[in-house]
Amino acid sequence: METEDHITTEQFVTMVIRSSKGHIEPTRGSWSSGYMDYALHKGVMEDYDLTNISKPIERRSAARIIHEVLLTEFGEKDEYEWSAAENLRDLYSCHTCVMHIAQMYVKGIMPGRDPNLFDVAGSLTHAEAKEVVARMLNREQRIPQTEGRVFRSKHLAPDEAWELMLNDPTVMIIDVRTNDDYQTGHIRESICIPLLDLTNNPFSVCAQKDTSLILYCQRGYKCSIAAQVLIDAGYRRVYTIPGIEQYPYRLI
Repeated sequence: METEDHITTEQFVTMVIRSSKGHIEPTRGSWSSGYMDYALHKGVMEDYDLTNISKPIERRSAARIIHEVLLTEFGEKDEYEWSAAENLRDLYSCHTCVMHIAQMYVKGIMPGRDPNLFDVAGSLTHAEAKEVVARMLNREQRIPQTEGRVFRSKHLAPDEAWELMLNDPTVMIIDVRTNDDYQTGHIRESICIPLLDLTNNPFSVCAQKDTSLILYCQRGYKCSIAAQVLIDAGYRRVYTIPGIEQYPYRLI
């Protein structure tokens, strides 16, 4: 496979935005500048992408960009059941990319390099990029992945969570966002245990593994990961609720 056949970050972003939005006028003279500016404005691109704008795009970055476009441009909801992605050996090799990779994999937009490897740092050819964009636009072309480990956590509606709290005073509400995010507004009586800290030491949550734990975050991604970490550590009553952006909680 020739190196020059690998699509760059700039070329990939341009292809994705042009396919989803159509023609956008250039802003700095370059034919692709309008697409770059639009992607930055919408939060589709990150600083990492700008740093590597002329380099072959990594598959994890491509997964993130496609995922963000589906959320922001098409309003497509995530798959709640993404346990099939747990079969990928390198799923957790990039903690910030886990949900992007998992969603693209289970939706059937970006299959793995083999059944058990996503190849997070691998590149994409122009032909592969076109296939990814085609599957982004057309669900009929996707190959969903449905077989995998069954998650044992339970997703609760807010009303169900409040009822559980009324019936069980030992319930813990855990915000797995960063401390900075927690300070901007959080659910009353919740405590902050960032996902990274919880992943490094799940046993720091509480000593009693039969304690009911209700987890939440911003969009629902981090708490799903945190729930599985706690379950794997032996906690038996783990629940998740919609994220801050998914439900109009009264924050303090």
